[in-house]
Amino acid sequence: MKVELKNLKHSEFASRETNCFEATVYINGKRAFYARNDGNGGADSYAPLDDQDRGEFNGLLNDLINHCLTMPKWGSEFGDADNMDVTPEILIGNLVNKMLDTKKLKKSLKAKVLFINENGIYQTGYGNKRPVDQNLIDMVKDENPDSIILNCLAFSEALDLYRGDHA
Repeated sequence: MKVELKNLKHSEFASRETNCFEATVYINGKRAFYARNDGNGGADSYAPLDDQDRGEFNGLLNDLINHCLTMPKWGSEFGDADNMDVTPEILIGNLVNKMLDTKKLKKSLKAKVLFINENGIYQTGYGNKRPVDQNLIDMVKDENPDSIILNCLAFSEALDLYRGDHA
């Protein structure tokens, strides 16, 4: 099952405990239902599309729940072992986070050179609105020969490293 989000609206200022968002959930390329969270730490809520009957909505949500149960278990960054089931809320939350990270990384790569070494991720730029150019990338490579320059990677690989999704 392919699950995607489209029409994501995110409010940074209203995101307190969780991301405040609204989005349309797509399953296998078709609009399925709406998802939202008010950003105050509560659970996501799901609603049928404007032209959708409740039975169809419930069926799609149940299909998503069953799909989530087939996914590998996970653990939190706070030390839990990988023993928790994926839920629609976890799956959709991860998709929201990935979309936000994608937007942030695209913006950063235009203005800064981002590089990773054993100590973490760093960025440098010209200090004004001047975009990144090859001279700046070459300077960072010369000064940090053991670093990985995210600007020089395929975007999907750079995103994985930026998000910490690497071994």
